[in-house]
Amino acid sequence: MKLEKLSERTPPKSSVRHVYGSCLCGAVELEIDFPAFWAWHDHSAPSRRAHGAAYATYIGCWRKHVRVVKGQKNIARFDDANTESIRRFCSHCGAPLFYERKCSPHMVNLPRALFTGRTGREPRYHVAIEELQDWTYSGSRLIPLKGYPGIVWERPKSRRHRRDVDETRAFAGGSLRRGGGIFKRIER
Repeated sequence: MKLEKLSERTPPKSSVRHVYGSCLCGAVELEIDFPAFWAWHDHSAPSRRAHGAAYATYIGCWRKHVRVVKGQKNIARFDDANTESIRRFCSHCGAPLFYERKCSPHMVNLPRALFTGRTGREPRYHVAIEELQDWTYSGSRLIPLKGYPGIVWERPKSRRHRRDVDETRAFAGGSLRRGGGIFKRIER
């Protein structure tokens, strides 16, 4: 992405709505034209590692609809030869800013989390879903954690142990045989 030219571009027509975003430290500020082209969740290993998360949520925009408003000199670049992509990030805080793929030279992908306002697209697509990690939260019911306000947790899945019929007998004759030990039922 020729970021140098982005800052030199003339601003778009005033009738176009804009959405603003920034990195964690605020050194880089971005602007896109509303609405974004599309949005998706990327479960691929490179995106997981670049974001340090179970998956990354991106919005895709036409290159001509993305502008760097502030901090052009604070943008660092990483060329990934394996995926033929370029990732750009803030050189101060390390926040991912742009993800560009060789196969889509006219599109720029930006992490959705950079924008506090609506971008005009909901992430309804999943890329590399076959790489979904088993530790990823999948929408299970969450309950408040007692004694820790604002913290919720997911109950562990029930572990039902399979019992062999020969090994376990239900209180037949006043006793229960389980795992080699004998438990006597008290009869009154």
